[in-house]
Amino acid sequence: MSANLNSYPSSTTGSTGTSTGTTGTTSSSNAGSNVGEGIKGIFASGHGIGESIRGNINSAIDGFTGDTAAQQKNAAVAEGGEREFSTGKFERSGIDKAL
Repeated sequence: MSANLNSYPSSTTGSTGTSTGTTGTTSSSNAGSNVGEGIKGIFASGHGIGESIRGNINSAIDGFTGDTAAQQKNAAVAEGGEREFSTGKFERSGIDKAL
């Protein structure tokens, strides 16, 4: 007797009756979705690192020039980048966000 490796219904008959079930089913759509979310998280983390560096450098420059409004804006950009890095999710709102 060969093993049924396909996802076709199988039935067995025994002394107590007949049972029907499905064998070999998997959810490839869930696996693909999980891989996609993982890749998106990697890019979000990388983007967050860049935003954090950019915000911190620009905030420091604004501190030297005395522009407190720009310094606060760039500090917020740096904080958003740190959140992107730690959560792996893109910031959807805020200043200077393309996404």
